Amino acid sequence: MDIFCKIASGEVGKDFIYEDEELMVFEDIHPEKPVHLLIVPKKHVVDFIDVEDHSLFQKIMKVAQKMVKEKGLVGKGYRLKVNGGGHQLVDHLHFHLIGPMEKAK
Repeated sequence: MDIFCKIASGEVGKDFIYEDEELMVFEDIHPEKPVHLLIVPKKHVVDFIDVEDHSLFQKIMKVAQKMVKEKGLVGKGYRLKVNGGGHQLVDHLHFHLIGPMEKAK
């Protein structure tokens, strides 16, 4: 069982910034910027390519938009990214919301 499954099950305690029946949002333990959140489905999905229920993406995007607003990143630059294909450190689908970011040149 990976760390995100343990967090979702309550086996490992975590302070959530947002939580509902499908998703959990919490701070990355190694932040790249002042805001570095992980948006994680509670259901175990290994990789982006494995998602079969595409309504999950809609839910993730809606929560990501909410977090951008709540964390004051509107107009300040942010990045929403997902790693996959073996590049992720934890083999459990998750999105990083990172900011503020400088404007791309």
